[in-house]
Amino acid sequence: MALMVIPVFGLVFLMEQRIWAQDGPPPQPSIWAVPGAVISTGSDVSIFCRTPPGVTTVRLYHYGPYGRWSDRTPEGAQEVFEFSLQRMTLSNAGDYYCEYTKEGQWSQSDRLELVVTGVYKEKPSLTVDSGPQGFSERNVTLLCCTHPSFDIFILCRGGNASLPQNCSRQHHNTFLISPVSLGHRRSYRCFGSYKRSSYSWSLPSDPLELPITESRTSDYRLENCIRLILAIIILLGIGVLLLDAWKSRREPMRPSESPKWRA
Repeated sequence: MALMVIPVFGLVFLMEQRIWAQDGPPPQPSIWAVPGAVISTGSDVSIFCRTPPGVTTVRLYHYGPYGRWSDRTPEGAQEVFEFSLQRMTLSNAGDYYCEYTKEGQWSQSDRLELVVTGVYKEKPSLTVDSGPQGFSERNVTLLCCTHPSFDIFILCRGGNASLPQNCSRQHHNTFLISPVSLGHRRSYRCFGSYKRSSYSWSLPSDPLELPITESRTSDYRLENCIRLILAIIILLGIGVLLLDAWKSRREPMRPSESPKWRA
């Protein structure tokens, strides 16, 4: 009888785990854009959604005043769904989500921020601040100059901005990059925008590459290696002196050096 109790309890445990898994939240879908989430005006972009198998409906939702969306019905075991946006305009910019329904439950993806550039035809200029604190061996300050003046300034790493995560936004036009290293040897562009429409950006500035050369960084590495080697030599010398002193104390007194006693 006792041998039958163990399988019964195991079956009950598995049933409880399955019921708990069904009651839990469904997996979250993923969302991404190709060629990127920063698109110039008039260009095409595709938004992809990945869902678990067996979903009933997939929806791409554009968050905004009117809440536009587009639905897809899976074909067979389809898990990746493409939504094409032709000739990007300001009305296409904003936040996008993927949603799907399975067994009556909806699950929503993280937010995808789609930005349109070239909405404002003013082209900023990106320069290195050559003032006393603008450029040094450790810090670089970049200036994003625009006319007319925007109230949001965006600095993007890389020659072509493709993801908002590669960009930093602020309400002033000076960007401090510190510390400077070879990792910053890449092109930068800046954009201008307004608070009222943060998803619409100006034309990009011309790319700017930081004037950080490999020789300067190599000099830092050479100096550090020299300092390390000198420190090791000094420590070895101190160790040798201490070892000699310790050995001299441990050596026994020689017979010729034994003290002489007077009668």
